[in-house]
Amino acid sequence: MKLPSPTLAPFVHFLASLRRSPSRALLVVQFLALLLYPLADGSRAGQIATSVISVGVLGVVVWMVHRSPREGWFAALLAVLAVGLWCAYSLDGGKGLGVTGSLFYAATYFYAAYSLISYMMQDEHTTNDELWAAAATFMLLVEAYAWLFVATQLLQPGAFTPMAANGSQPVRSWVELLFLSGANFSATGLSDIVPLTPFARMLCIIEQWNGVMYLAIVVARLASMLKLRQRPPQA
Repeated sequence: MKLPSPTLAPFVHFLASLRRSPSRALLVVQFLALLLYPLADGSRAGQIATSVISVGVLGVVVWMVHRSPREGWFAALLAVLAVGLWCAYSLDGGKGLGVTGSLFYAATYFYAAYSLISYMMQDEHTTNDELWAAAATFMLLVEAYAWLFVATQLLQPGAFTPMAANGSQPVRSWVELLFLSGANFSATGLSDIVPLTPFARMLCIIEQWNGVMYLAIVVARLASMLKLRQRPPQA
């Protein structure tokens, strides 16, 4: 018996569903970026590749913010400044460019997270897209704090790595700091990466507080509204 030939219809249908559900599109792009980041880690060329990957993530972030109650042009401005400054740092190596670019990256992700939270909280009903938005917002906040860790490490090279025996000061890579941020925000523990300077430790405390409050307020409210939506109407 001849098997039916594969078609592109399922893939086209999936892309169409992403267009109808921008929050799910953002989450898919974030997941793909997580798979690509390790391939671009550990070199100056990798820093540029990381910026290229971030452009795709930020592009979807700006598109998502535009569909929220917040101003999309402001997110686009922050994203352009972040990518431009970080690319300049990757080519030039100036610490000031790296710190400023990192802070603009963090500001973009924080603003996008704020926009998605406004989108989720704007009514008393929970839609499927808002459930996807809850997961996407979690990753936005993780990435925002990871960029703050990058800026902290540029200002304080020993913020997350002790001095080596030969007197050199190794630095943590983007993937390592992103891992630290994810473990810290989700309150699962710091594992083998720990903050070593007072400022880095205070920043980790703020992220832990942010993660607990996000789960306790935003996610809990969405869950309660979803429960109300599923409750059968009373006679």
